[in-house]
Amino acid sequence: MLNDHGITVKRIYLLGMLVFLLTAWFSVGYNHFDEHFQVIEFAGLKLGLTEKANLPWEYKCMMRPALQPLLVAMIYKSVSWTGITNPFIMALFIRLFSMMVTLVSIHMIIRVYAPGIANRKLFIGFLLLSFFLWFVPYNSVRFSSETFAGRIFLIGLAWFLLREKQKSSGFLITGIILGIAFITRYQVAFMIIGFAVWLAFIRKAGFRNLLLFCAGILIAAAFGVLIDRWYYEEWVLTSWNYFQQNILFDKAAGFGVSPWWYYIEQTFLNAFPPLSLVYILAVFLYILYYPKDLITWTIVPFLAAHFLIPHKEIRFLFPLIGFLPVLIIRSVEAVLKKQGDTLLYKRATTICIRIFWYLNMVMLVILIFRPADDQIALYRQLWDNYTTPAKFYFTDDNPYHRANVDVHFYKRNTLLLTHVDSLQQIVPSQDTVTLVVTQKPLPPDDKIFNHLQVYSTYPQWVRGFNINHWMDRTSFWYVYELRTK
Repeated sequence: MLNDHGITVKRIYLLGMLVFLLTAWFSVGYNHFDEHFQVIEFAGLKLGLTEKANLPWEYKCMMRPALQPLLVAMIYKSVSWTGITNPFIMALFIRLFSMMVTLVSIHMIIRVYAPGIANRKLFIGFLLLSFFLWFVPYNSVRFSSETFAGRIFLIGLAWFLLREKQKSSGFLITGIILGIAFITRYQVAFMIIGFAVWLAFIRKAGFRNLLLFCAGILIAAAFGVLIDRWYYEEWVLTSWNYFQQNILFDKAAGFGVSPWWYYIEQTFLNAFPPLSLVYILAVFLYILYYPKDLITWTIVPFLAAHFLIPHKEIRFLFPLIGFLPVLIIRSVEAVLKKQGDTLLYKRATTICIRIFWYLNMVMLVILIFRPADDQIALYRQLWDNYTTPAKFYFTDDNPYHRANVDVHFYKRNTLLLTHVDSLQQIVPSQDTVTLVVTQKPLPPDDKIFNHLQVYSTYPQWVRGFNINHWMDRTSFWYVYELRTK
């Protein structure tokens, strides 16, 4: 089927790669604090960019797997070998690495499922959803545990299904790949359990093959223990510590608990309704129409576990994003087969599809060019323009302090942060640059300092569009270089 469409498929692939590259370039920062502090800042410890005391509480509990920090350290060392040490370029390479893993998973899933789609429009729709579903490029460049584990799992699943005559070694290799997903994010265990049960009762793989599958998982888990030994500098079972801290000690619940329907409600609200209805319905319809399918057996235990665990966040479902194109298209196939091909139904379907893609493309363009974290621009301004020692004063909030942890990866060691109760306490230095950060602009006729604004979150003209006082509810940063009068 892929060869039958030739040029169309190539164009979609090339355009998809361009969109992903643009997103990797513009989508700086992180979607959630853990994406940075549990991965990049963790790697910073081994790179000499930070100290143990600066890391989040999870480090002391030795509960985070070290595979991703290892990969970040390897990328950092490889890039720095060329003489590049700029952390923003390093972060770009990390996003590109995540993007490449996602593209591999997309290509492999297309190879598995595209040949079975007889309808040309659905075939093209499947390709378009795989690359251009509005949150897919944005999610693909996030080197978070949720995204990376989900994509590695998809690669393992696709690798298994692409082997028509599965040899025993195939079960071992599949287990190793899925095991790598597990040592990235432990919640993937629920997906692996579903996969194993499917092998046993639906595929009837046999005891020997199941044993090889489990052996592969154990090999990857043992590899994870070795990596954790390198990182924490002692033998530790981070998977047990993770379970102990979050479940037995109930620390996860300390970050908030939610009812079982949270994911349905929040997916609808946050995944851009009415488009979000498509994703929710696709999951339920797929489970209904394909009860014996491998994907069904994979996602059901994963969803069930997350519905039952008290602490819930939408990002916990990100490992399922790669499944969505398959869930949507195959559900549509099943519905069309059941409903028939009436003229009225075809017209209604065409209208819905057009609305879907119009709204999808609007959101896609926004996320391609929108930074994941606006504060990265502030860090970059200071890094690029103040290479010599500088004193950086703040009165209220420290822009380098996020989620009760300090950012070190994007900060020069020569930038000295100092808290003061008021601007009057600041004494501009004659030897070093003196900077101050505020969340409100300084008056132009300040009686204490000559000040030059060197950064603001938004241009000054934006203040003229303070509709409904949105600026009062938005975090702004202003950085000034100070001189005595």
